[in-house]
Amino acid sequence: MSFFNINNVIFTILGYDLSSLELLGFITGIVAIYLASCGRVLNFVVGLLNCIIYFAIFFQANLYSMMLLQLIFVGINVYGILKWTMPISNDNKIEKIKITKLSPFYCVLGIVLTILAGFVWGGCVVYLEQKMPGYIQKPVYPLLDAMLLMGNIFGQLLLAMKKIENWYVWIVVNVLSVVLWAVLDMKLTAILYFVYLVIAIDALRKWNRQMILENNKN
Repeated sequence: MSFFNINNVIFTILGYDLSSLELLGFITGIVAIYLASCGRVLNFVVGLLNCIIYFAIFFQANLYSMMLLQLIFVGINVYGILKWTMPISNDNKIEKIKITKLSPFYCVLGIVLTILAGFVWGGCVVYLEQKMPGYIQKPVYPLLDAMLLMGNIFGQLLLAMKKIENWYVWIVVNVLSVVLWAVLDMKLTAILYFVYLVIAIDALRKWNRQMILENNKN
């Protein structure tokens, strides 16, 4: 059986069949978010590998919105690498990007657009399935799937721009993701997103401390 098949079970843990693909996704996901919490640009490189793995997983699980998310993540990860590594000019000084806050206006705008986009995309997925049942299988929890898609995009964009609010977004997304994967009985992935949640909470603390240090240097 192919390595990229979610039915390729390598061992069983407490009655749960763990596929090789899900295990690799678990490992790369943990490494990527840990590197992000430490402010390391390498998180985007590991994130690219994680995108490939979860594209295969979501395709086979009929989670089309989350599958599409991986393609979008590839572009955002490349943008993040460039954004974090390219020096910027600030008062005639060349320096790397620092942690900053998003303005209240853009916070509200981002939240509103994320929710609206989630409703629109969820409706589109249901519509396409009804119009093309022979090509698209019935989506699983399409509205929640779509909301998580848009929340992931919003959070990853904020991370690429090094905005501290990205961790608030990830906390919400990870809580909802734990619920989704638990309901779908994908235990290891649910555990993965719980670990993501713990790291996101800790990362928020780290980034706040780092932002204060950076501001005190100015």
